Amino acid sequence: MANPGAQVSEEFAREAALLLRGPDGRPVVAGYRRLRQTVLRLWRERSGADAEPAEEEGFHAAVDAVEEAALEAYVQGRLVSEREAEDASAGQEGSDEPGPRHWEDIFLHLGVGVGVMGPEDTTLVSTNPALARMHGQPTESLKGLRLEDLVAPESRGALPRHMAAVGSKLSHEYEALHLRRDGSRFPAFVHVTSLRDATGRRVGRAATVLDITGRRQAETERQRLLATIEAERSRLSAVLDQLPAGVLIAEAPSGRLLLGNRALESLLGHPFRPPSSVADYDAAHQMFSADSQLLPEDAWPMARALRTGETRTAEPFQVRRPDGTTAHLLGSSAPVRDASGNIVAGVVTLVDVTERRRAEETAREAALFGERFIAIVSHDLRNPLNAIQLSATKLLHGDALPERDRKAVSRIARSGERMARMISELLDFTRSRLGGGIPIERVPGDLRAVVRQAVDELEAAWPERSLTFQSGPGLYEGAWDADRLLQVVSNLGGNALQYSPPDSPIRFTLTDLGEQVVLEVHNSGTPIPPDVLPHLFNPFRRGGGVNPHGGLGLGLYIVEQVVKGHGGRIEVRSRALEGTVFRVLLPRGASAPAP
Repeated sequence: MANPGAQVSEEFAREAALLLRGPDGRPVVAGYRRLRQTVLRLWRERSGADAEPAEEEGFHAAVDAVEEAALEAYVQGRLVSEREAEDASAGQEGSDEPGPRHWEDIFLHLGVGVGVMGPEDTTLVSTNPALARMHGQPTESLKGLRLEDLVAPESRGALPRHMAAVGSKLSHEYEALHLRRDGSRFPAFVHVTSLRDATGRRVGRAATVLDITGRRQAETERQRLLATIEAERSRLSAVLDQLPAGVLIAEAPSGRLLLGNRALESLLGHPFRPPSSVADYDAAHQMFSADSQLLPEDAWPMARALRTGETRTAEPFQVRRPDGTTAHLLGSSAPVRDASGNIVAGVVTLVDVTERRRAEETAREAALFGERFIAIVSHDLRNPLNAIQLSATKLLHGDALPERDRKAVSRIARSGERMARMISELLDFTRSRLGGGIPIERVPGDLRAVVRQAVDELEAAWPERSLTFQSGPGLYEGAWDADRLLQVVSNLGGNALQYSPPDSPIRFTLTDLGEQVVLEVHNSGTPIPPDVLPHLFNPFRRGGGVNPHGGLGLGLYIVEQVVKGHGGRIEVRSRALEGTVFRVLLPRGASAPAP
């Protein structure tokens, strides 16, 4: 924008003098000073920018000089002869003070439109080029026009009211749409000042006009941006309110809380009313660590995100609600940075895990009770079962037992053995769940002997089935728990016998792989369903198919626990053509259990 303070017109001074004829030019000086103040204030308040220091200094110097020299000299000169005025002008040419011609040149280059009107009507008696330019008119064409001729029709109705306002006070300002020569419109800020003579009589009015198109555009853009920001904020709030997690946003570095969603209100037990800072929010709540230790203010997730830029994920802690209840939460916090990497905000998300924690605790207690109950019952069943088995064995070894009774006692003995196996499995299961795993006691031994013994026992129990055992070349010595591995081979073999056709063979194979020994147990028949395979080693699960011998479904679970106790692993594959193969990989020496 052009500098309004560096250009003041001699022409305007001349016209003011014509309107303010009199023996004393001081009223004109006072009027011009008011015009100077009006123009400067108008420029500062309405243009949206301040003058440069050098420009403002020039403006004041110019106006002061006009007041004391040019304007007063001009007014006095108009009251004497034209010759005297020329002599006065010539006398100033050799001085350091600027003369009327100098001020006329300034007025011609003034960037603010100025028009002088009579005291009663709005006819323009003098205008500067800036007023003509902003209206797209030649300068000479404006003289004699009325001010309303420069105003758009839709704004003319208010002009009489504005002009009347000038009569009751020193000045009046307003905004209106002005009209260019080509018919286009532009917003203008108009400041009208009354011009009075020495007696206080109004002898004219001066209108200063500023084109505020740029300011209007800037204001429109500002309003558009504000509306966009508000719309984005509304959308963000709507999205956050749909989230199941509580969300808290605070600005940096003050910590002033900006936003909290509905889930946050539910978690904390009261409506979200943004306090002045995180510290104030801390004062209204108590936060504890997962082990119930009171957290200081600087340990809160939001405080760490704002102060140190720390990012945390799913950190457990507790919050005491106003009603005295405690909420168990998982909190994630992170800073929000600008393009330069500076922290401008912090965000915390909170997930309520109170019910989940309560359910987990209930389930844990129920499982612990069940496992302890099984352990107690299994242990207490062994004593009467041992008495039954010993009595049955004694009767079977006697000669006085009739054949019919012998068959009955044999069934009792077999049922006792089966019950003993189930009790043993229950105890192993309990040990694995309560005691940190099934205990393994390693001693040096040959794995071939263990497998051979298990196969022999299975053949004795299943005389009608075909079982084969083969070991490849190599060494099969290592540190093993022979009794537990015997249990592994027996359980895998028994499982294969139960879930395979009666006329199909069961194959046991040992292979030396150096640091490991591999045991494979193969059977043909219907493959294990794919959806069962991932859960095959879970407790109380069976492999599918018909199992005429029943059982608890703990055999494969115990097999996996024993193998893990040896630091090994077990795999299974089951296909229609190949059949089912359980593959056990065992390290030779002592090692940590597989995870």
